[in-house]
Amino acid sequence: MKGFCLIAIIVAMLMFYQKEPFYTVVIIGIGVVIYFVYKAKKSGNGLLGAFFSGSQSQQDNRLDDLIALMMLQQLTSTNSQNNSASQVISEKARKRYEAIDKTQKEVLDLLSSD
Repeated sequence: MKGFCLIAIIVAMLMFYQKEPFYTVVIIGIGVVIYFVYKAKKSGNGLLGAFFSGSQSQQDNRLDDLIALMMLQQLTSTNSQNNSASQVISEKARKRYEAIDKTQKEVLDLLSSD
């Protein structure tokens, strides 16, 4: 059930990211901070001690935390630049097509006037 909830949250965040990337990054950042605080309070150590200290039995937990953080980093770093770059390219293409249409109309007007 916990895994299903996590998958549902990830899908919802991806859908929201398509509309509002900035707010999605802010929400994910707040979630990561809350996660760090929760882990620090749970272990009783300092904020960094919750992740870098412990016995070998906690090796799997630290690895899971590392994988989760890497997944969050990938989620926040994708498409933020690609989205704005594609908008710039589409704007340039639209302007180019408008210039071509204008030139085409001028040529047709010159040919029809003869």
